Amino acid sequence: MKHLNKLFFAIFLLPLFSIAQSNYKPGYVVTLKGDTVRGFIDFQEWDSNPTVISFKSAVSDSKPQKFTIGDIRFFDVGGMAAYQKYTCAISMDETNLTHLTSARDTSYRIDTVFLKVLQRGKNIALYLYTDALKTRFYVGETPGYTPAELVYRVYDDTGTAANKEGNTAIENTYLKQLFALANKYNALDDKLSRIFETANYSQPDLLDIVSKINNISKAEYAKKYADPSKFSFYVSVAANISTTSSNDAAPYAMGGGGSYTSCLPAFSIGLNIIPNPNTAKVELRGELSFAETQFKSLYKLKVSPYVAEKANYDQLSISFIPQVIYNFYNAKNLKIYGGAGVAISHFAFSNAFFGSQNPNVSDNNVGASNPYSFNSIDTSLELTAGVKVYGNFEIFGKFFTNTASTRGGYFQFVDSSKQVGITYLFGK
Repeated sequence: MKHLNKLFFAIFLLPLFSIAQSNYKPGYVVTLKGDTVRGFIDFQEWDSNPTVISFKSAVSDSKPQKFTIGDIRFFDVGGMAAYQKYTCAISMDETNLTHLTSARDTSYRIDTVFLKVLQRGKNIALYLYTDALKTRFYVGETPGYTPAELVYRVYDDTGTAANKEGNTAIENTYLKQLFALANKYNALDDKLSRIFETANYSQPDLLDIVSKINNISKAEYAKKYADPSKFSFYVSVAANISTTSSNDAAPYAMGGGGSYTSCLPAFSIGLNIIPNPNTAKVELRGELSFAETQFKSLYKLKVSPYVAEKANYDQLSISFIPQVIYNFYNAKNLKIYGGAGVAISHFAFSNAFFGSQNPNVSDNNVGASNPYSFNSIDTSLELTAGVKVYGNFEIFGKFFTNTASTRGGYFQFVDSSKQVGITYLFGK
């Protein structure tokens, strides 16, 4: 057990040593002179388009280099995201329905920013720009692909000459802009016309329209532009190493009874949810777990009647465990993670016995009155750490805080568990 505890300690400390390398992914930058510099870019879950990135020539570099909008004109992170520098007009009107202006707002600012390149095809390109105010989309035509904002306005037109009683006015100018481009490049057919009828100012809808204008096939679209899956199911098998022990002041312990450690199978099924599949730093899990525990004890009573006693039972724990997982090291084919959750467990007991080891020797009915007083439900904190390889396999270690196997009484048992196992994730 001493060596096993050291193993668990090492597993849980392992993620702490990998934090410094956690976000760096292969990529490259293009300098103002047009030179391409390859290395590793710190790929963050940016809520807004970045203005500065961290770059390393090698992952082992201790100090990253900072590149701002003034230093580079393009960067690409492992094919997952690309950003191009442009000077463009940026609309400043609100589109949030809870913060609408009382009139049509056409204000804008001119700024140099990194636009996220969503698609650059043979005819047009689609870009995205998000700041604290809102998300905007841009379109650019070949050959220069110079971006022009796709216009979408929402405002309250109360008191205007057109509507004195007031209404929420919506201007879908972006559909007219894209419709004109579809006409220009002979892409307008019945299917695209139907898409225009239901399209919203959103990345999936606009990307669908732009792909049709660029004559991108369904297979190519699925390969390049379909969102990575946010869900995966998994199964796990593990060794459940469980120690059952009694309070020192309990009659069982005072009478000479000791603890017992069992190593029995555990099985889990679960759903893995990845809020941002592009970075996959954080994962949310819901797990249903089945774990077996066994207790056995042979001892001689230290109190009257001083006979040899036997105590045993089998325990099945059925637990629902919501968890949060964080990938400290997050390479494509290797992830090192840690996480925590709460296990809500139901216990089922069988084969319970407590009495004299020798049926011909009386123990004065010490165990005649159901002394176990089994507990049926309890909660515990779960800590987990592990390594994921090739996207589908995980090797993990888990630690659970104590649960009460009995509700006080003669035994006053608590159970502490550790698990070591392997997981297979489907659909990765």
